Amino acid sequence: MQENIKENFEALPENMQKYYNYKEQMGRLKKALGSGFYLEAVFIEYAMMEDRLKSFLKTAGAYNEKKHWNIQGKLKSLKALAARDGHPIGRYLTEEILEQITEWKDKRNPYIHELMKAHLTTDGLRGFAEEGRELVKLLNSKSSLYRKYTERRAIHE
Repeated sequence: MQENIKENFEALPENMQKYYNYKEQMGRLKKALGSGFYLEAVFIEYAMMEDRLKSFLKTAGAYNEKKHWNIQGKLKSLKALAARDGHPIGRYLTEEILEQITEWKDKRNPYIHELMKAHLTTDGLRGFAEEGRELVKLLNSKSSLYRKYTERRAIHE
């Protein structure tokens, strides 16, 4: 983060803090992938996915801190919203996207929780981290589109 932004970070509006933090994490992700630090990349990707899922829930007015304390709770609620007839979130978070995120999350668990038990190869971990990066990009894009849609809708109501 730029030095002058670091000094005044707390004084920035929340959306600007989020923007600069996201930008910094994307930079860290790029460095981690470029340097072969794939576990670090996976850690960052997971946090970013969880943050974007939270953003979807907040934008939909459905976020509950107790219910959505982990990624599984967020995914469960988003799947229910997306499956609801007429709910606009389904246009942005399709069943396919939610399933890709669920599968990625499930593949991630052994890397994190059973690292010393699992037989990991660098190539396998690299591919998994790159898959995570693509999901993060997709999720970020869809989240931005959904937020913009709700903002436009609010203006016209």
